[in-house]
Amino acid sequence: MNSKPLISVLVPCYNVEKYLRQCLDSIISQTYTELEIICLNDGSTDGTPGILREYEAKDSRIKVVDKPNSGYGATMNIGLKMAKGKYIGIVESDDWIEPEMYETLCNAAEKDGLDIVRCRFIERNVIKSKDHVETFSWVKDNGKVFRPTDLPASLMIKPSIWAALYRKDFLEKNGIYFLETPGASYQDASFGFKALVMADKVRFLPDVLHNYRINEASSVSSPGKVFCVCDEEAEIRRYIREHGRFEELKGHMAYRAFGSYKWNYNRLGPMKLKRAFMKKWSEEARQMFAEGAITRKNFSKNRMFRLWIIANCPYLYHFIKKV
Repeated sequence: MNSKPLISVLVPCYNVEKYLRQCLDSIISQTYTELEIICLNDGSTDGTPGILREYEAKDSRIKVVDKPNSGYGATMNIGLKMAKGKYIGIVESDDWIEPEMYETLCNAAEKDGLDIVRCRFIERNVIKSKDHVETFSWVKDNGKVFRPTDLPASLMIKPSIWAALYRKDFLEKNGIYFLETPGASYQDASFGFKALVMADKVRFLPDVLHNYRINEASSVSSPGKVFCVCDEEAEIRRYIREHGRFEELKGHMAYRAFGSYKWNYNRLGPMKLKRAFMKKWSEEARQMFAEGAITRKNFSKNRMFRLWIIANCPYLYHFIKKV
């Protein structure tokens, strides 16, 4: 009898015919074979559905779900509810993974009884023809089992939810799902933060096992969707309030919101979009000051000053030099 636990791999798909074969080949070729591969076709209009049916026919572990387009969050929640595995893995359909990824992650999760185990990844930027390897070097005790709320720096990392395994009963127990906002992006942000703050046992492995592709269609490249990050930060605030942990986590929430909003402001091109976003950021910064979430405990004097400018004189922010 095979005692290996089942891993449910969720693969959200939308118009990815160019990259989908490489993605699926990397999953079905895993050295860890106890996989349930749930491919969620979110109303693709290109050759994606045909490719999925082709792979479903040749590998019994693959299940294809065709659904009307409803966005990333709603699509992923369908996959979470369908999944039968002990662990949940996520592979974006324009990415690919190394052959030993799930064997490495699962072995670590089983050995230490982890809620979450995460590996490093290579960011492959097709637009800039540039690769970058993620590092956890600034997270103290890298590689050891830890509780994220005891190590605040770990709460500030990029969500990168596809570079991890999550124990399914941990997600269910804590009501951790995706925000369902049609047409939105960056919906991994609130999911990743909620998972980290509720986890008791986490490991960041040094192994580089995931290839994250940034291409022309990636949401990170989109100049639009101005307020999507705001929706995610609002979901984080809602969640930690609902679980009675706002006072404990409000400083961490404010700090990560600052990084997220600064990144979003910088990526927006036209000044018209920057001004619209800054108005929203200013309102939220004032609220965070009022709630006591922005203090010297979490922010340097320099960043406190910039946040004061954002809250009270937002029109000046564009002229302030890099933080």
